[in-house]
Amino acid sequence: MNQLVQTFTRSILAGDVHSLMKLYTSSIHSKIDNFTFYEKIIKPSMYRIGDLWEKNQITVADEHLATATLKYLLASIITHEEASENQPKALLFCIEGEHHSLGLELANEAFKENHWNTRYLGSNVPVKDALAFIEAWEPHVIGISIGMTTALSRLKECIQEIRSHHQDIDIVVGGRLISNYSLDFLDDSKVTSFHDLLELNEYLEDKSEQLISAKG
Repeated sequence: MNQLVQTFTRSILAGDVHSLMKLYTSSIHSKIDNFTFYEKIIKPSMYRIGDLWEKNQITVADEHLATATLKYLLASIITHEEASENQPKALLFCIEGEHHSLGLELANEAFKENHWNTRYLGSNVPVKDALAFIEAWEPHVIGISIGMTTALSRLKECIQEIRSHHQDIDIVVGGRLISNYSLDFLDDSKVTSFHDLLELNEYLEDKSEQLISAKG
């Protein structure tokens, strides 16, 4: 699996969609399900790219190319049944200053797998813009991704600002930082954190049932 991840990472960084499609067809498709593909192949590749960026071994442009390449790949190989208007809604974004959005791409796929309507705002989103979207669209869940310790203070500020306007809305936070640290302030703000996509999937299954029961 490690060799497969290394090859996958090189192809993403090169923007080589042809090689990625060939790799998926020959070594991945039909052998593992989508969530295993996200968790065991894409996620380690994503983390490796983040490490390279933090060590200045790749540029912001390289990271953006990787994100665009992955997004194109997922759109090409993963199909989702279109969610109806009465399905649950989720707003997903990275806080201002957070430029790593690959993990958010995978979270977006997890929501779609569970037939949620999503609005994916991407990276580096000012909280005032997120709040405006929340007011206009009224999502059931707000999903935030964070990967760097330097963004912790902005995450706190973002959550506090959202909570000052929306005390009861579900907020979920994930990303590489969550996988490596215990952030007590999230519990204080009634925020659910998840360490991987499997945890997120369990949360979404439970939340979907709650919302269906509430409608009934």
